[in-house]
Parts: sequence; structure tokens; C-alpha cells
Amino acid sequence: MTAVTESNGAAVRTEAPFGTEVLAVRGCEPLTAADVPRSVLHDPAEPWSPTNCYTDVWIGLTAALGLDPVPMLGAAFSADFLGDQWEFLKPRQEDLEALYGLTVGEYDTWRPLGEHLQLAMSRGDALIVEVDAFHLPDTEGVSYRIEHTKTSIVPLRLDPLAGELVYLHNDGVHVLRGEDLENTLGPGARDGRVPYPYVELVRLSGLKRLPPRELWQHTIELVRGHLRRAPDSGGAADGPAQRLVTSIREHLPELAERGMDYFHLYSFATTRQAGLTSGLAAHACRYLAAGAAQWPSDLDAEQLLEAAEAFDAAAGAAKTLQFQLARAARGRTPRVDTSAEAFVAGHTAGMHAVREALGLGE
Repeated sequence: MTAVTESNGAAVRTEAPFGTEVLAVRGCEPLTAADVPRSVLHDPAEPWSPTNCYTDVWIGLTAALGLDPVPMLGAAFSADFLGDQWEFLKPRQEDLEALYGLTVGEYDTWRPLGEHLQLAMSRGDALIVEVDAFHLPDTEGVSYRIEHTKTSIVPLRLDPLAGELVYLHNDGVHVLRGEDLENTLGPGARDGRVPYPYVELVRLSGLKRLPPRELWQHTIELVRGHLRRAPDSGGAADGPAQRLVTSIREHLPELAERGMDYFHLYSFATTRQAGLTSGLAAHACRYLAAGAAQWPSDLDAEQLLEAAEAFDAAAGAAKTLQFQLARAARGRTPRVDTSAEAFVAGHTAGMHAVREALGLGE
């Protein structure tokens, strides 16, 4: 798409990759980066906020739409250790549709990305887009103009004439301008780390706002489904928490050999994912407990609060374990036994208590 301007009396055609109209996700039209609602899950006091880029944009998007993101966290209870990494936590598409009426699916980017962005936002829909963090100013000091790495964002409001995009990334809402905008979502993206990004379309046409009690009841059934598919957490050698720490112990010599660059990659895939999953599981437990205290049900609110405390302990232990892995990567001798055992104990106790609270105990 192009725009025509005049320069010294001659017609000049210039690219307008985002068109000329102000566009926004439905319900986000008046929002600025300063007034987008923020979830408690993105409180700076949270030990694992930001979480991971995909879960973060869903936390941010649901909060921006005036929805409670906590009910969508059921997938935290079915996360597993996959041998070389803890499962990357993502809200499940079927959960998002059941709770909020939001439908999500892969979106084929067969045209320039800017055109797809215009079309989706003109309908009020949202796109979750993989981009190169090298061009995201909110990653200053980490990736911005330093390192090319993939991450996910959600554009909320686009003003092409002002050259500004309000977008969600990590635990905040930010503004992208000028050259950074061109290189992230415009023609310049074709020359970057993510020339053909993976994109998901979030359709808002079916958006629903369930009454609090009905939302809570839906959440109970979704959590039960996740608990039924969850791996064994009985504390035996085949439980996910135990398998993680066993793998970490075996990996300590390689960390010492390969240093800090390797540590950052390794810890993101292991202790970080395990810690944030545990922390979000704790929030889900407290949400279920609050409902059980308010409305009649067969849930045990006290056991749910015990589960939340256990998951919080696991999240904290994973943070300590991550610090100790950094010591190993610097060539020091880490003492990981206490934190490793605390993570296993917390995660195992949390899973046991939430199963019991929801009537799924053995």
C-alpha cells in the first residue's frame, strides 16, 4: 500500500506499510501505554514477573480487555519436565475459548506483515506476532540493539501517521516508533531475525464476560482436566520436579565448562520455566480457594490455600536454585541440594494438595 506526497512540485510515491487510519484491538481504542489495566500477575513484587513472553502477552491482553487472567492458568498444573527443559507454559486455546470466548489459531502471513496487521485490527482482532527483540526498546540493556532474539508481542493500538504503536510485551505496555517500528512489523522485518514470523490471530467477535461465579465454576472443571492429564507428582523418581533436579545435578559440570552465556539459555529452559509455572499455579489455587469460601461447592478451600503456599515455596526454591546455577557457571562450587529438595517438596506437596482439594486424590 502506498501514499502520494508532493516534493518540489513532483509526485513522489512513498511506502505506507500500515496505511493511514488509526487502528486498535476492540476495546482498546482509547488506551495509551500509561493507562492500560495491569494484572496482579505482573506486580513487580512477583518473583517470576515477567514470566515467559507468550504467557505474558496473554496476561496483558486479557487484563487490557477487562478480563481476569488468573482462570486461564490451569495449564500450570499439567506442565511436565521434558528431559532437557521444563515445559514452556502456554494458556491452552480451548481454555481461552471456554472462559472468555476468545478463539486462537495460526495465521498465515502470505502478504506483507503490515497489511495483515491492518486487516486484523480493522476488525478489532488481535495478532500475537513473533518479532526480533533487537528492535524493541523495552528490552534495553538486554536485547535492544545488542542481541537478535525472538519474542512475542501483541499490537494494541496503531497510529500510522504518528508512527506509533502501543504494544504488549513481557510484563508491560510500551510504545514503538520510527525505525524500530519499521524493523519490527514493517518492511525492515524481512531483513531481521524473524523475516517470516509465526503469527496467531485472536478473534474477539465471540468475547464473553461470564459472571464471577460461572467463571469460577468453569475454571474448576478446566483445572480438573489439567490435573487428570498431569504427570505423576508423587515425589518418586519419575515425578517432574524430581526429574528436573536430577537432570540439573547431572548438568552442573557442563555449566562450569560452558560459562554464563550457556547458563542464561539453560536456566531459562529449566529453573525459570519451573519457577514461573509454580508461581502461577499458586495464584490459581488462591483464586479457587476464594471462590470456595464464597460459594457452596465440594472444594476444600483450606487445602487449596495449603497448595498455594507449597507452590509459592517451590517458586522461591527455583529462584534460589537458579542463582546457584549461575555460581556453577562462574566456576564456583554450588550447594544445590537444599534448594533442589525444597523445589521438589514444594511442587510435590502443591500438586498433592490441589488434587485432594478438587476430589482427585488417590
